[in-house]
Amino acid sequence: MPQEWAGESGRDRAVERYVRELLVRRPGSRPELPATLLLGPRGSGKTTVLRHLADWGRRAPVARLDLAALGQEGRKPIDVLAALVFQLNERKKDFARLRFPAFGLLTIAVAARMDAADRDAAVRQMEEALVGPPSSRTEVINQLATYAATVLGAPTAVTAALPLLPEWRRHWVRRRVRWQLARIGRRSRDGGSVDGFLIDLNQRYGDREEAERQRAEAVLFDAFLDDLRRAYGSRGGDKRRTTQCLVLLDNVDSPLGNDFLKALLDARRKGGAPDPLLVLATAGSYPVALESFAFGGPRRPGVLPGRWPADAEVFVPERVVKGLVVGRLRDLVRHEVEQQAEEVLRSAGRRASVPAADNGVQWLGWVVHELTRGHPAGTALLLAALLERPAETPWEERLRHVLQPSSGLVDALLERLLPIGASAELTQALAHAAAAADLAQTQAGRVLWDESSARVQEEFNDFCADVLRTMHLDGQDEETDGRTETPHPLLRLLLLRRLAAIPEDGPPGAVRGRRAVHHALRERAGAAGEHGIAAYHALAGGDLAAAAAYLDEVFDRLTPEEWCAELCRLRRAPLAEAGGTLDQPLWERYERLVEHLNDGAVEQRLRTITRLLAAVWIGPEPPDDPHTDLVGDPYRDPLGDPGAELYGEIQARFHTLAVHADSVPWTSALLRKAKQYGKEPWL
Repeated sequence: MPQEWAGESGRDRAVERYVRELLVRRPGSRPELPATLLLGPRGSGKTTVLRHLADWGRRAPVARLDLAALGQEGRKPIDVLAALVFQLNERKKDFARLRFPAFGLLTIAVAARMDAADRDAAVRQMEEALVGPPSSRTEVINQLATYAATVLGAPTAVTAALPLLPEWRRHWVRRRVRWQLARIGRRSRDGGSVDGFLIDLNQRYGDREEAERQRAEAVLFDAFLDDLRRAYGSRGGDKRRTTQCLVLLDNVDSPLGNDFLKALLDARRKGGAPDPLLVLATAGSYPVALESFAFGGPRRPGVLPGRWPADAEVFVPERVVKGLVVGRLRDLVRHEVEQQAEEVLRSAGRRASVPAADNGVQWLGWVVHELTRGHPAGTALLLAALLERPAETPWEERLRHVLQPSSGLVDALLERLLPIGASAELTQALAHAAAAADLAQTQAGRVLWDESSARVQEEFNDFCADVLRTMHLDGQDEETDGRTETPHPLLRLLLLRRLAAIPEDGPPGAVRGRRAVHHALRERAGAAGEHGIAAYHALAGGDLAAAAAYLDEVFDRLTPEEWCAELCRLRRAPLAEAGGTLDQPLWERYERLVEHLNDGAVEQRLRTITRLLAAVWIGPEPPDDPHTDLVGDPYRDPLGDPGAELYGEIQARFHTLAVHADSVPWTSALLRKAKQYGKEPWL
């Protein structure tokens, strides 16, 4: 089981600070607490954050519910609300217990075996009482309490809901009714089962007409919020209640979550007065309920609110409409991954060899971050897999082994990161598309779609159009910036590993394995006159000579900055050796790549460019240069040269080009690029 590091990252602590500032309450204050929607793709740590916040805020009234799981059990919004109330009603050592008389008595009425007409009458009475004078509310409360004290048909409904009602010594209903309810409570040793109560409640309304059920739900939501306002609004409650109520809802984009979120926001807006409910909800897609005009209207395609830049130290969600703010969980930044790597090395102790790099913690944090780009689930699973290798195994070998195309980790990560319910056909289409420098190349032509159905193409287009399905968030880093042109770098790396495991042989004309896919994309780009893209796929297919010839040909036609950007684009072509030849010595692999230079006379500049391209392709990314590295391709794979041993060779080739450039702008630009490779990338 991989460690989750819940609440330890700067990202999680920023969300915690945001919640703390809203949760702490001062007497006499009536703040309007917006519902906060936290968006994040699969594996971004949404559930982990909620679990941490539930534990962190356990001394306050807190409720945490997984709406997707409850939906799979057949629950309705009315059941979710009841489960939420029971959690908020729990005893807290330092907090006066919350009571829900209106909600508790009304749920007893609708859950008990009274006639449907009587049940609906109770709903209508409470609906009128909540908007009427206080005396009308008291009268309805007394009527419902009298019924609850005498009902025999559903003892579970009564005994389970008794803790929601005020203490017996309070003069909230007639003395005889209080005595009868207390007697029911004494006869039920352990009280009623909350699960049994929810089953009763669900059965009463599971077979009712939709409009009738929704009306009852709306009144129950109103009663719930009214109870909370009164609990905090009394003189004693105002002084004793020092925190708001924290409600943590996971998967509100599920069908049940959409219904519950809409009902809750409707009730809060209808109430017209602040309530003490601090709601933090998470979703892996933008909830359908929020696209209605009541909550701000439909969003622009591909655009989501709530951008959170990677370098931000505070979580500041974006206001969508009154009462609703949206933020997004960013990936972990490098220093956060380094903290996890340090803990892993510490826990390994003497059971594992120390990384060969001078600073093992920084090196391991850097290489894991380069591979996962900080994806929380990917980082956790990768670090856990590394620890499972035999103690004497060097760390570089561990990394290469666990990320072999056929490894169990690749399969486990793909299952965790791909869209839920993704078909085998869609997974294969995504593996083919991962070979392209961007998804638009795959969508533009039919070169990879010969065997795919219209349904798969539609699934693929849906994937490309959604920044959460492609796992990209605005502000992740300057290279992606929320673009859906490529999958998340980790997802793309895994898909390319899957593509490398596909056999090259197949039916005539079928595009199957890695080399065939890159060849097809190269042919299409060449026919369209996109020579840079053709060179990219030539290199990915192992044709270094063709890619180097392209760089040599455009050397005299581009500015130094443009040429360096083209070099950067090509160095991010997937390594042709990802399929399993990385165990050979590094310099042997490098010299084998450029051995064609020994076959005849090759012009000096082309020779230098060829060696430079081979070295930067195998070598890891240098520190970012925003002037030349914004090429729209965030793919990185440091496993070709995890020790950055080729950096000296790269510097030497840049210097050679600079000397023969015979141009001040070219010499300056090339020397600046050489300086990028002046130290190890993890320092």
